[in-house]
Amino acid sequence: MPLRTFMAAIGLLLTLNTVQAAEARFIFDLEAQDLKSTLKNIATQTNVQLRYADELLLGKTAPALHGRYTLRQALEQLLNGTELSYKVNPPGVVTIQRRANATHTPNQNDDSFQLPAVKVTAHQILDYQELAEKNRTGSYTGLTPIETPATVDLITREEIEEKGLRNLIEVYNSAPGVTAGNLPGEPGVTSMRGFSRATGYLIDGVRAVDPLLVSRNYDTYNFEQVEILKGPASVIHGNGALVGAINIVTKKPRLGESHVDGLLSYGSFDTLRGGASLNQPIGEKAAVQTSLSYAGSNGYIDDTDSRKIGLTSGILFEPTDQLSLSASLDYFQDRFSTPYQATPLISQAAARNPSGLVSSPGDLIIDQAIRDQNYNVSDGLMKSKALWLRTHAAYNLTEEWMLRNEFSIFYADRFWANSEDFSFNIGTGLLDRSTTKITHDHRFWSERLMTAYDGQIGQYRNRFSAGLEYIQTDLDSKRRFGTTTSVDPFDPDRGAFPSDTAMNFGTRQDFKSKVGTGAVFLEDAFNVTPEWLLTGALRYEMIDLDRRIDDKVSDATTRFGNDFNSFSWRIGTVYDFTPKTALFAQYSKATIPVTTLLLSNTSRAGFDLSTGYSIETGVKSSFWDDQVIVTASIYQIKQDDILTRDPNNPRLTIQGGSQRTRGAELDIAVALTNRWEVGANGTIMKPEFTDLTDGAGDDLSGNRPQNVPKRMFNLFTSYRMRAIPLTIGGNLRNVGDFYTNNANTIKVDGYTLLDAYVSYNLLGGNLMLRGRNLTDELYADWSGYSATQVYLGAPRSFDLTYRIAF
Repeated sequence: MPLRTFMAAIGLLLTLNTVQAAEARFIFDLEAQDLKSTLKNIATQTNVQLRYADELLLGKTAPALHGRYTLRQALEQLLNGTELSYKVNPPGVVTIQRRANATHTPNQNDDSFQLPAVKVTAHQILDYQELAEKNRTGSYTGLTPIETPATVDLITREEIEEKGLRNLIEVYNSAPGVTAGNLPGEPGVTSMRGFSRATGYLIDGVRAVDPLLVSRNYDTYNFEQVEILKGPASVIHGNGALVGAINIVTKKPRLGESHVDGLLSYGSFDTLRGGASLNQPIGEKAAVQTSLSYAGSNGYIDDTDSRKIGLTSGILFEPTDQLSLSASLDYFQDRFSTPYQATPLISQAAARNPSGLVSSPGDLIIDQAIRDQNYNVSDGLMKSKALWLRTHAAYNLTEEWMLRNEFSIFYADRFWANSEDFSFNIGTGLLDRSTTKITHDHRFWSERLMTAYDGQIGQYRNRFSAGLEYIQTDLDSKRRFGTTTSVDPFDPDRGAFPSDTAMNFGTRQDFKSKVGTGAVFLEDAFNVTPEWLLTGALRYEMIDLDRRIDDKVSDATTRFGNDFNSFSWRIGTVYDFTPKTALFAQYSKATIPVTTLLLSNTSRAGFDLSTGYSIETGVKSSFWDDQVIVTASIYQIKQDDILTRDPNNPRLTIQGGSQRTRGAELDIAVALTNRWEVGANGTIMKPEFTDLTDGAGDDLSGNRPQNVPKRMFNLFTSYRMRAIPLTIGGNLRNVGDFYTNNANTIKVDGYTLLDAYVSYNLLGGNLMLRGRNLTDELYADWSGYSATQVYLGAPRSFDLTYRIAF
């Protein structure tokens, strides 16, 4: 979209009637002073006219006002307890007047009259409530994060906006112990605590079998927050979540609250984002919510246009205090034209501008001269659309007992037709290319029925939940693999995607897969004392896999399947050392498939589920009057029975390998003053294979898994000016080196990225200018399916974003 179109849209937002500022949210930072001065500052910051008679304010003192308020909330706080009130008069005029029913008028000459003190400590990234609010990612019994015997990271809507997190990859990378990147078939794939394929993935608590299949790099506008549970996730969210689970929470309807917000952003590479969201009550007992988003970019690699659309909607109905009914319908679509499929390593002798980013045998390197080149075919395409329908019903049987039912339907259509792998040919000096064509017709439905109890056993509080779950999944997939023409690394003639014939694709198969998963689960949290909590949970799953492969080359059909039984459990304890400081520890056992069930072949489908355990201990605390919030932990995770090669016959794949990570995490936020905040998180870990043999018979024990760094650090700071509604801030991210293969022969250097921003409250909204990768560092954050390809990160870029809420 041309820049002038963007600026015209910005102008349209800025000219919205200023009466909307009465419902917009502003960050106020006003010291105690006379009421007249405070009102003048508020009028300047909110861009509305305040009218009043001077004698009404004479002798009145306003308290300090620090925090995030709408104009209405700020005025109500300031005028509470006085004979004064306010009235909003369109267009954009607010009148301060005496209450019509005022029975007492303070002496206007009494200098001792003061309004009641107001204290607000909550702010975007520093909020104790994040530790004290119930969430369902870590427990079905309603435990809060500080009560959960595991690390729970919450990335809130406010944090997403202030840190400029535009998509889910950026959200994941902001959390301790998590890195994320783009693989051709798995956009938004994560590595958590040293494991790349052992994380559950949910939207609003609904999980999918083989979660990597539903992983996409969605725009963040449609989401309220992202919850990341570390450790004992399988017992809550099922087979496959050995190291954790990621729950993406969409914006939800809210009763009694009329709210509209909008976003418009434009930046480098013609990157455009827009969004609009509405929450509307329907009487006192119902509300609807809808959020629509669009994101598009020309990309920082040649000819890599992308477009994303997100629509989330929901309705909430609470006819009685005992009954709550809700339903949501979400639609997501993305389309990547000739998507970027990573940058190939070429020989140093052929390079024109060699870099030291990658070191490997044979002097294969990254050449900065081809940093922007796209080697995909000229008509390459990756696209998907997904539809989620979810219903929820909760009924309070008594004050202690509750019954809940959740039903979900999911449908996705995905398509890939690209050249994905590029290998440098030393003999010809060209890049030899493969071709891949894959379709997914992916469907599942799930039903979860559970009951929960929160009451007393004698004099002790006990919280209990138990339930049943069933998921039926179907996947139809066409899969074509072949080769296409080789290209010059510096002047590629990319050509077109070949037609679907046996001559062009040596592998032509159609998959039909069905997985039925039934589960029973229970969980209990028992307070031995008010300060000491014991928790335990069990989950048993029965998995039925049925696969059919139609080979279009040999015209043969293969049918196979397997039945799996999964048993997961955890025990944990939390001790409140002080009312806002908790020590925790947990131990959990889990299972995980050795391969993607829905895409498994005849040999791998016969393997048993692998098993693993997680042990963790740490502390969660808020102190210094909630001006410091910290979570720290140490952990060990191990997975056994992973696939390896038989040391006596390396051509034979067997179970018996193992992988382990030992590490420590820290996440801290500090309000140094009421205007200056600093946040930091970091991870140091030792991920390694403890038993692994490759196809050449080499022992890889002690090696690090691919795409896994040993350290990750994030630093964030923001400072709000005193005199003007201006905030400045920045992010610093440091990630250690990683390997592109399990043999650890190709190493990619670590990197440090610097972002900075300035934001200004303007006409009821917020205008933010952000610079990303300000040092223009050449870096790579992930490797492709091929060990000789890496995904280069974006160069220096800028974006301007305007947000408004009313």
